[in-house]
Amino acid sequence: MNDMHNPLDSALDERVTIIVPSLSQAAFEVHRQNMWERGYRLENKINAQKYFESDGFEIKNMFEGKTMYAATFVKR
Repeated sequence: MNDMHNPLDSALDERVTIIVPSLSQAAFEVHRQNMWERGYRLENKINAQKYFESDGFEIKNMFEGKTMYAATFVKR
């Protein structure tokens, strides 16, 4: 058993998104994080997309501009 704190253990929201660099890693994380056992279901298909952040003035690339895969889960 892993003694490290899992940030999903303290997730208060009913929706969780895991962002990873590959589709296969997204599938791996679904199982590794026990999303089904935690009462989550996949909201929709796992999407590849680029992410940006803004402070209201500037838009900056996130993840060094790489395309990432997002798996969003909601509580059942």
